[in-house]
Amino acid sequence: RPYTPISSNDIKGSFSLCVKVYEKGMVTQWLDKLQPGAMVGFKHIPFNIKAQYPFAGKTKLNMICGGTGITPMYQALYKIAFTPGDSLQAVALIGNRTPADILLRGELEEVAKQSGGRVKIVHVVGTKPDQEP
Repeated sequence: RPYTPISSNDIKGSFSLCVKVYEKGMVTQWLDKLQPGAMVGFKHIPFNIKAQYPFAGKTKLNMICGGTGITPMYQALYKIAFTPGDSLQAVALIGNRTPADILLRGELEEVAKQSGGRVKIVHVVGTKPDQEP
């Protein structure tokens, strides 16, 4: 199962993952039982390696994602916010069923706060278009 690290590629020798634990997910259930920092083997597939910052020359960026799709977006938003001298502005529209389902909420708020106004996070919560917030 492919997972997107939420840590920067600048960190060598380790990485961090955000994994949503599913009731019937064999791998997520196994990972959930591990202690933080436990050693786990991963398979490296070269074509799965993505550039964290493929936005050179861009001035504005809109991102739309939902649920666990936030992990690659978080990685990119972090890089946008902390790339020295960058002026790229980004808006991330993030959908979830409930507020409790929002992954990396605190981390996203911190990225937006540290970005000097260049990163904006917009949460859309609900399961139907006319649902009250």
